[in-house]
Amino acid sequence: MIRWLGLVILLSIGIHLGDTCAQEPAEVGSSQVQSTRLDILMAAKEAESTKEFDRSASLYRDYLQRRPEDDEVRALLARVLSWQGHHEEAVALYRDILARHPVDIDVRIALARVRSWQQQFDESAALYRAVLDEDPKNVEAKQGLADTLYWSKHYQEALLLYQGVYDQTHNPEVGQRILAVTHEITLSARAPVGPRARPALPFRNYVKLGYSHYTYTNGFPDERDGVIEAAKPMGELTFVGRITPLNRFGLHDTPVSGELYSPLWKRAWGYLGASGAINPGFVPNLTVGGEVFQGLGNLSPYLSPFELSFGYRRMHFKQEGIDLLEPGVTIYLPFNFWLTEKIYYVPEQGSITLSSQLTWRPTDRLQLFASGGFGTSGERIIAIQDFTRVSSRILQGGAIFPISERFSGELLGYYEDRSTLYVRRGVTFNLIWHW
Repeated sequence: MIRWLGLVILLSIGIHLGDTCAQEPAEVGSSQVQSTRLDILMAAKEAESTKEFDRSASLYRDYLQRRPEDDEVRALLARVLSWQGHHEEAVALYRDILARHPVDIDVRIALARVRSWQQQFDESAALYRAVLDEDPKNVEAKQGLADTLYWSKHYQEALLLYQGVYDQTHNPEVGQRILAVTHEITLSARAPVGPRARPALPFRNYVKLGYSHYTYTNGFPDERDGVIEAAKPMGELTFVGRITPLNRFGLHDTPVSGELYSPLWKRAWGYLGASGAINPGFVPNLTVGGEVFQGLGNLSPYLSPFELSFGYRRMHFKQEGIDLLEPGVTIYLPFNFWLTEKIYYVPEQGSITLSSQLTWRPTDRLQLFASGGFGTSGERIIAIQDFTRVSSRILQGGAIFPISERFSGELLGYYEDRSTLYVRRGVTFNLIWHW
């Protein structure tokens, strides 16, 4: 009996030892596999940090063959591929992840970024906006949307977002981007300088033909004016020349004028201009002058919507000469609005007029404006009567609008009350051919 009991005990010990020996190789094998995967992952991340992107991507692929369910590593592979310019493959990986994790904010932001690099700006902006609807303070999404809008030339909205990011981060790179986008706003809104990929306001290659008709009180005959104008870019410079036949006060003058527009130093631009007429009856014999515009974003990002200007013209008439000073400020507002305040001052007579103009550019080729001028002189001084010191009110409104791909129209309405001198009313229509 004792022998049988001992035999049973020995058999039990043998079976236990056999099980232990059988389990040890499996546990060791699992540990080795896990260690191998970690080694591959660490090597991939190290290669990524040293910008060995080909090697990093290869190692991430190797890891995913061993653990295809790891979406975190799949996102790392997509990121490396996007940096290499393999955007389509990166997008496919991000979409694959979102099919399983549709609310993952980091992956949605990453996908939006790659789509913006592919110039799919509408989809990119929609992805960023969806993230911001859920997390309005997400700085990465806010800056990504600002970048997308900047690249797609929606400068005003991009500026507001960049300013919000700067308020949260005080990142100097964002401050520089604010200066850059405000510079673009300034050029696109005001100065016909800098290269353009397609016709957009202000046009740089164009020919303009126009006609104006005004009526007067106090027995003055109707005024009929024409204009022939053309612009030609020369690199960053733009030359504008015009011939303006004028029939005013029963007299006929034909001044010839031109301006040369140019960017100047940082966030500044300006133009020089001159005009002349042979034996004129009411316009100056000679006018020379110019104007300089300076954005204030160099001082602070908070001042980026402001642009100061100063213009000067010397006008020589038959009997006298005058100086016209034109200080002003432009405030760029959201949604492509801007407000321009300008003073027209003639020191010799002490006549002065304040002009306020609100302009809106909803699209590249549609622009609307309304303005009012109040003071003791005219607003666009071209004749002696315009700077005569007398109470004046000037109201204007107009639009530039597309007619076809290469043609645009410009329609202006004008009302001027010069108190005891006259009331002047009129309209102008210009046809613009641009390319």
